[in-house]
Amino acid sequence: MRCVCGTRMRGEAHVQRGSEIRYYRCPNGACHRPRLPADRIEREVVSAIGQAVLPDAVIDAARAELRRRLAVPQVVVSGRQRARLQTRLEQLRKQHQWGDLSDADYLAQRDAVNATLNSLPDDDRIRSFDAYRTRLLALPEAVRVATPERLEELCHIVVAEVLVSERELQAIEWTPPARPFVAKRQRACPQGALRVREPDTLAWYVG
Repeated sequence: MRCVCGTRMRGEAHVQRGSEIRYYRCPNGACHRPRLPADRIEREVVSAIGQAVLPDAVIDAARAELRRRLAVPQVVVSGRQRARLQTRLEQLRKQHQWGDLSDADYLAQRDAVNATLNSLPDDDRIRSFDAYRTRLLALPEAVRVATPERLEELCHIVVAEVLVSERELQAIEWTPPARPFVAKRQRACPQGALRVREPDTLAWYVG
């Protein structure tokens, strides 16, 4: 939860007439916006999660665009690089077993190769896309029957940040893997002529 001033909000609770009431508050001393009732804003976020999934036709178009992008040479090159790095990991493992590498050298070189591997696109981004699609399409029903603990898990899966102003929900920033499947809430620039540039919704899958 983030205030429009840019500060991450804090949760706090107060007991009134024997009942605990939770709030979100901006800790920025220069920001004098009122506390935000936690129950209400959380209900709005959960409601948005359940209603945000795009129609199948829009998701199908995104999938087709993803397949087109994954056919470009740079993705093919990254696949070859992944194969070379995996071979390098196997070589390091054998050198360590044979005693040619100390424990410290092996761990340092292994971690460096793994870090490079993790920066490359996954082997099958289409499969990842389809798996996330299945999860997102099940969201409305999952939200309807979820326990409070499960709702918190669902929020972490799809919501990166919630922006609030005064006592109102302004925007939800979705997590990168969820973006191709949910409706975007575009915010107007104060001048009115420009719009905030939307991130590439497929960037996470392309890598």
